[in-house]
Amino acid sequence: MRLGFKEIVFVSGFLACSTMPMVAETIKGTIVDKQTKEPLTGATVQVLGSTVGAVADLDGNYILDVPGGVYDLVVKYVGYTDIKAGAVKAKGKDVVLNFEMESDAQALSEVSVVARKNLEGERALSMERQKATVAIENLGAKEMSVKGISNVQEGVKKITGISIASAGQLIVRGLGDRYSTTTLNGLPIASPNPDNKLIPLDLFPSSTVRNITVSKVYEAGTFADYSGAHIDISTKENTGKDFFSIGFNTGGRFNTIFQDFYKMDQQYSLFRNPGINQKYIDMPKADFSTAIAKENPFHTTFDVNKSTSLPEFGGNIAGGKNWDVNGQNLSLLAALSASNTNETTKDAFYRTLEAGGTTLDQFNYDSYRQELKLAGLGNLAYTLREADRIGYTFFYARNAENTYMLRQGEDYEDNELIGNNSVTHIYTLQNHQLNGHHEFGQQWDLNWSGSYSKTSSEEPDRRQVMFEKAGNSLELFDLNKQENMRYFGSLNEEEWVGDLRSSYRYGDNNLIRMGATYKDKSRTFRSTRFYYDVSRFNPEIEDIYRTSSFMGYDNIANGDIAIIRDQQPKDQYDAGHSIYAGFIDAEYYPTANFLVNIGVRYEYSHQWVNYATDGGEAKRNEVNCHDFFPAMNLKYTVNDANSLRFSFSRTVTRPSFIEMAPFLYQESYGAAMIRGNAELKNGYNYNIDLRYERFDQQNSNNMFSITGYAKILEDPIERTQTLSGGAAVHSFQNADTGVAAGVEVEFRRELFRDFRVGANASYMYTNVQLPEGGAYTNAQRSLQGASPYLVNADISYAPKFKNDTQLTATLLYNLQGPRIHAVGISGLGDVKQEDLHTLDFVATYKLNDHWNFKLQMTDLLNQDIVFKQEVKDGRKLEVERYGRGTTFELGFSYTL
Repeated sequence: MRLGFKEIVFVSGFLACSTMPMVAETIKGTIVDKQTKEPLTGATVQVLGSTVGAVADLDGNYILDVPGGVYDLVVKYVGYTDIKAGAVKAKGKDVVLNFEMESDAQALSEVSVVARKNLEGERALSMERQKATVAIENLGAKEMSVKGISNVQEGVKKITGISIASAGQLIVRGLGDRYSTTTLNGLPIASPNPDNKLIPLDLFPSSTVRNITVSKVYEAGTFADYSGAHIDISTKENTGKDFFSIGFNTGGRFNTIFQDFYKMDQQYSLFRNPGINQKYIDMPKADFSTAIAKENPFHTTFDVNKSTSLPEFGGNIAGGKNWDVNGQNLSLLAALSASNTNETTKDAFYRTLEAGGTTLDQFNYDSYRQELKLAGLGNLAYTLREADRIGYTFFYARNAENTYMLRQGEDYEDNELIGNNSVTHIYTLQNHQLNGHHEFGQQWDLNWSGSYSKTSSEEPDRRQVMFEKAGNSLELFDLNKQENMRYFGSLNEEEWVGDLRSSYRYGDNNLIRMGATYKDKSRTFRSTRFYYDVSRFNPEIEDIYRTSSFMGYDNIANGDIAIIRDQQPKDQYDAGHSIYAGFIDAEYYPTANFLVNIGVRYEYSHQWVNYATDGGEAKRNEVNCHDFFPAMNLKYTVNDANSLRFSFSRTVTRPSFIEMAPFLYQESYGAAMIRGNAELKNGYNYNIDLRYERFDQQNSNNMFSITGYAKILEDPIERTQTLSGGAAVHSFQNADTGVAAGVEVEFRRELFRDFRVGANASYMYTNVQLPEGGAYTNAQRSLQGASPYLVNADISYAPKFKNDTQLTATLLYNLQGPRIHAVGISGLGDVKQEDLHTLDFVATYKLNDHWNFKLQMTDLLNQDIVFKQEVKDGRKLEVERYGRGTTFELGFSYTL
């Protein structure tokens, strides 16, 4: 068979090419499985009799660069029959050779170790999803890149039935943050956010992530504290190919870039933490009163500075290297990323109402937010022998943001007020993981892993100063001490995890697995307020941005302003949580196409909180439980394309630290007042899922699934509200029962060559009966944060041109249905966020194997976010509105 320069040739089995010479500068093509057409990542193309060769990448593509000459080639992959191609003349133009490999049943039976998979591509993840024991959904690095997804939080929003509520709270199937769990490479990670169970997912940039796997059903091998979703973030690792890449991007929001930008005086840039010398926190109160008159403990003022917002910049760098160490493989991967964001919100407003619809207070505001994100990843892996592997992973992330807000309006006493408020919030995560995999013959394997994570949430210098309009002049507002103040808060958490598990295989596909896990978490929280007493001070105020003349340290030293340090025992607490767990489960095939996975998990949970009452009395509360959690997952494979899955399980919902202790808690000034409940107990959930899946065997881009689910929530923990002195105080109680049920649909299809569409949609019904005794208006309602419907859709066109150039253009749409933002009290209805539509566009251009370029436009519709509240006469009145603005980004990356 003669091969022309532009011809594509498929070679199967031991087919040998004709000895007619083929002229080429490079020999390239793809290597796929003959039956499934799936790419064989890691397959090798080698020049016979030499060490010259190439390895197929994630999509099965290879490029072999050789000097001019005639060569015989051999294609190899573990478990497949070798392919030989002879008399290839490397001179002149390119020739494309695409190989289809056939599996070798005899070779497969002799193989005990299979090369590690690179689970970044959509095809490989689609196969993982199809073959998984339990129902999963996943998203890989390549798809995240194509869709312009910059971090894990943006990624999970694209998965069926998941949305993100205020403050980054994850809502899965209508169930709030408390019903889900997050792991990093399969191991739990502590959260620095005291109000949320889950770690903020935007801490994980996509440049460090290999894939995201979401499981909404329970299996006995994982911790049982989820009924919504188990989100596992898998970080990148080196799978055998040396590389180096660097990327850079710039852009911004159209309503922000090159516009005026305001921020309150900062001690440092966001690369460093501001703060106060600890001695001013620790010294006795009397000593502080003396010290404040002699020295200034604060490194910032209340001045507000104006600048011009410049374009945002971001970048990432990554590299991987492999070494041969006495015949064993040592691999290293390292990645760093950094990005900054400027965001302006203008002409926004919020107000509060009374039950008849009368406005109590209303404020307009402008907000200016800066954010800096840093992340680093390191992975070191060593193969001791063919059946042993150990690895170490280090991950570090730091998200720092500073927000300045200017508010103007009237409070409920008709005071005309202007306020300057500045908040700096810094989240950090440091995580170390060590793991090992060992195989003993054909039947036994052993896996062990351990991790240490340290997280922190710092609010190192929250500042507020309020002014009151008095005719044509301004005065410092001193109605209460909280109007002019500073706040310093710090939360630190450490978590240790150890996991040991082993499996025994018998028969062709059956196995028994067992294991034990230990987790220990500890937390400390400390906060201090400094109130500015200005009751004896009436300065002349001409400029609310230049406050140093009347709020500076000179006015403190001369006695015009008194600083009162407020540091009460109730403003701190210590807490801990230990879990001892063991499990056993089995995978059994009664018939060749029917998989039964059944198991049970035992967990002993010990939670404690040391706190102080409002009166300062030291207290301790504990919640200790012994529980068994059964899980059953069934899979019936109708044929190679179609399958049915059924799952049933029992899981637990535990109270958080601040929920289980009855002290009045406020994470930061301006946040909700929260009082825990010492009578809280665990809630238990009964979960049922039924799913149908179809994966096209001829085209892995095509799939369809439909899922129905139902959850019975026994003793669910619900937030309640009571009135104390006219103000709402949030607390928590076990409700009698709750229900969450719904239907999810997902499909992807290639309509014609290079043109694909995909969509997922979910309809949800949630209901909870609230306990008696609250001030809420509706004793029965949907779960807070739950949208009755969610839709994601995308269209992509990815044509390839000559010389391997490729353009990929993707349009992404998201619809989030209305949901309860805040529970209504005292005759007022619930505050609901209205429907929200977003539309994004991403285009990437692959110039060659080294250069890639990207254009991204986010939130093209630029729809305002609107909140409405129903009053007694049935009217729905707007209580808040703000806009975010459309963003654009230009970027490039270079890979060696």
